[in-house]
Amino acid sequence: MFSFDRQITRTLHDEHLVTISVLEKLEGVFQKYGPKKTPGSDDLMISPLLGDVINLAECDVKNHFAFEEKKLFPLLGAMGDSPISYILTNEHNVIAPLGNLLSELAKVARSDGFNDALWVQFRQTGVELIERMISHIQKEEMALLPMLEDIIEPEEDAELMMEYSEIR
Repeated sequence: MFSFDRQITRTLHDEHLVTISVLEKLEGVFQKYGPKKTPGSDDLMISPLLGDVINLAECDVKNHFAFEEKKLFPLLGAMGDSPISYILTNEHNVIAPLGNLLSELAKVARSDGFNDALWVQFRQTGVELIERMISHIQKEEMALLPMLEDIIEPEEDAELMMEYSEIR
């Protein structure tokens, strides 16, 4: 695993770890129930997990993606490394709506519980989100964050960290 010396890359890396943790819990629930068994309101894991899913989509992913696109990708473009920015932005454009849909479904489930149709839609959306998000995080961990480590100077790191902390 790569070691990150810059505050901003460490922070993004730590957020990736939190996201992966939520996705692993979600995947565990999907495996536990499968496509045909709808979770009941008596499952104590479901409500906190739905809260995590809502928070992930509405706060973490939204802010994380926006910051990368507005502040970090232009840095790469200035250095001639825009292909990775292009790829990641296209992935953001697919992942964000999936996250928003999953969040909306989670809100309904949190309020009313799952019915069979809601569970099927939630599970299908969640499975796709997990697959796309894990692949996306891997690209960021292996390409984006190491590139940023190389080009961000200490003063710039402090500025970026301050800006990011304001939107989180």
